[in-house]
Amino acid sequence: MPTVGPINALNGFPVWYKDDNGLRLMLNTDVDDPFNIVTRADLPDPSAPISFPDNFPGELFYFTAEAEMRTDAMRARLVLALEAAFVNEIPDHGEQIVFGRVRIRVDGLVAGETYTVTHPYGIQSFVAEDDGDGGGEINFTEDIGGMNGGNFEMALDSKVFPFVTWDPSIEPLAPEGYIGDPTIEHEITGSPVENIFRIQGPGIGIGSPFASPLDPINTIETNLFNVSGKISTISGVEVTRATYTQSDATGGVIDVFAISDVTPQSIQVTGSGLNPTLLVGGNGLYFARVSYEGAEPPSSITVTNLGDNDPTSVQEVEPVDFITAAANYNTITETLTITATSSDSIHEVTLTVTEFDLQLPTTGPLSLLTDIVPANVTIVSSRGGSRTVPVTIDGEVTPPTGVVANAGPDQTVFFGSTVQLNGANSSGTVTSYQWVQISGDPVVTLTGANTSNPTFIAPNVNTSLTFQLTVTGEGGSSSDTVVINVVDIGPPPSANAGLDQTVQQGSLVTLTGSATGVVSTYQWLQISGPTVQLNNVNSATASFTFPNQNATLIFQLTVTGPGGTSTDTVQISSIADVITVTRVQFRTGDSEWRIAGTSNVNGATITIYIGNTLNGTVLAQVVTDALGEWEYRVEPSTVQPDATRAISIQSSSGGVLVNVPINIRN
Repeated sequence: MPTVGPINALNGFPVWYKDDNGLRLMLNTDVDDPFNIVTRADLPDPSAPISFPDNFPGELFYFTAEAEMRTDAMRARLVLALEAAFVNEIPDHGEQIVFGRVRIRVDGLVAGETYTVTHPYGIQSFVAEDDGDGGGEINFTEDIGGMNGGNFEMALDSKVFPFVTWDPSIEPLAPEGYIGDPTIEHEITGSPVENIFRIQGPGIGIGSPFASPLDPINTIETNLFNVSGKISTISGVEVTRATYTQSDATGGVIDVFAISDVTPQSIQVTGSGLNPTLLVGGNGLYFARVSYEGAEPPSSITVTNLGDNDPTSVQEVEPVDFITAAANYNTITETLTITATSSDSIHEVTLTVTEFDLQLPTTGPLSLLTDIVPANVTIVSSRGGSRTVPVTIDGEVTPPTGVVANAGPDQTVFFGSTVQLNGANSSGTVTSYQWVQISGDPVVTLTGANTSNPTFIAPNVNTSLTFQLTVTGEGGSSSDTVVINVVDIGPPPSANAGLDQTVQQGSLVTLTGSATGVVSTYQWLQISGPTVQLNNVNSATASFTFPNQNATLIFQLTVTGPGGTSTDTVQISSIADVITVTRVQFRTGDSEWRIAGTSNVNGATITIYIGNTLNGTVLAQVVTDALGEWEYRVEPSTVQPDATRAISIQSSSGGVLVNVPINIRN
C-alpha cells in the first residue's frame, strides 16, 4: 500500500509519498532544479529566495507524467500528477492540499461518438461532447485528495500509484536521483495497466501519424511520456506529541512521540536541561522518555532525524502538560460529571471544559445538572495541554414518548357546510380516539366520534362550537380542544399579494399573500417574466427560486370565498450579480491563460473580453459552478493580450468588470 511521510515543518506539506514498490518521491521545492517543472517564474518575486508562505509557488509536484498526440486536426493530452497546492490557490498556513490528478483532454473528435482511452492507470470510455464548433471533445479531470486542507492521506486513494518512471532498459537513463527528465519524451515502466496513452474510436487513426499498428483505422497511441519526480533521500521526522510530567521543583520527564519512515531511523531529541537521547521504536513510530532538570520544563525541544542532512528533518516543539480525563452522564440524576488532572502537579494549572466554557475545581470533579449531553468533551490546560474524551452514559433508558392529543387548528366554516375535525396529528401510540362537544349551541351530531376525523353539518346560525378530543394509548391518555366558528357567507374577500420585492438571482423568494373577509381558497399564478416553478400555489404563502438572470416577474393572487373572488398582483425584480476576479495570468512561454473568479450566482455565463472595454475580442465563455466559482485555463491559446494588457468581464446575470490587469509571465 502507498504511504505518506511526515510533515515538513517549513511548508506544512508531507516530506514524501511512497508507492507500493517502495519508491519514495519528495516534494520538489527547488525552483532552480533543471528537472523541476516549477521554476522561479512561478514565484511571486522571482528575484528573491523561496520562502513560505510569502514567496512560494501556488502549486508544486511530487510526480508528473504527461503524454500528448497533436496533429493539425486533433490534440490529445494526458496529465497524471501528484500535486501540492492550496485551497484558495494562495499559499497560506492551514490551506495546504495534496491530490492525485488524472486529466484527459481531446479535441477534433466526432460529437456523440464513443471513445475508449487507455492510460497507465486505467481504461475509460467517453461520449464526445459537442465543442460548439461542429466537432466533439473529451474534457475529463479527476482530482482525489483532501481538498479542504490537510488530510494528506486521502491522496493515497487516487489512481496515480504506483509511480511510473523512465524505462531503465532504454537509453538515455533518468538523471541520478530522479525518475525522469520532464524536458525529454521517453518510454515508461511501472504501469499497473499498460505503459501507453491510447485512444480508440471510429476512424480516429485515419491519416494520423499516431495510428496504432494494431488498428491503424480506429486507434491512435503513443508510448512517450514527459516524466518528473525527485527521489527522496531523506526520511524526515514529525513530532506527534511532546508532553511533560512534573511533580517536584527539581525536574521532570518529557514523553516524545514522532513518526518517520518505516525503515529504522536514528532520531534524537535535545533541549535545554536534558541530555541528548535517541528515540526507540520502528515501523514508522518512535518514542522516548527523557528527564530534565529545573522548576520549569524546556520552552522547546529539538527532534532531529540524524540520518538526514536536511532542514525538513528537524522540528522544534514546545512540551505541554498531559491531561488525564473522563466524563460520565447519568440519565437518572441528569448530571454530567467530568474529572481531569494535569501531569503538572507543582505549578498553578487551570483546566477548562471548552463545550461549557467552565473551569474544573482545583479539587474534585465538575458536576453539571444538564440535559445537554455532548458526545465528547475537550479539556484544555493553561499549561498548553488538551484532551478530548468520550462521554460515557449510566442510568435508565430514555422513556418512549407518551400519547399527546392534537385536535387540529381552529376553523371558520359556513352555514350548512360539512365540517371535518382532525385528530390525525396526535402523537405517540394511540389506541383509541373519542370526540365530544363541550360547549356552544346548538349541539350537533358527530359522525365517527371514535375516529381521528369525525364530521358534522354546520348549523345555520352564527355560533362557536368547542370540541374535545381524548386519545388513549401507551403511557395513559391526553386531551385537546378545537373551536369551530360558524358564520354566514358574508361579503367578498379582498386579496393582498404583498409588497413588491427586489431580490438576489438564484435566491428563494417567498410570496406572502393575505386577504380580508371570509376566504375559501388561495390561488397564485405567474403572469409575466421568465417561467419559474411555483411552490404551494394554493396557499397564502407561495415560493419560487428566482432565475439566474436580470428579469422582472409578476404574480397574481386570487382569493375566493362564499361571497366572491378578488385578485391582486406583486412584482419581483432582481439585482445584477456581483462578480470578482481572483486570478488573471497569461504565460507567454506556452501561451497559457489562467483566469478565475467568483459570482454570487451559480449557473451564470461569464464572457471574457480582451481589452479594457466590453467591445474587445471574446476570449472565452464559462459557466459558474454550484458555488458560484468559474475558471478559464487553456494552453496553448491563439489569442494574446492586447496593448491594454487587460481583460473585461460580463455576466449573463448583469455583473460587469472592466479593465482588469493581466499578470503576464514567461
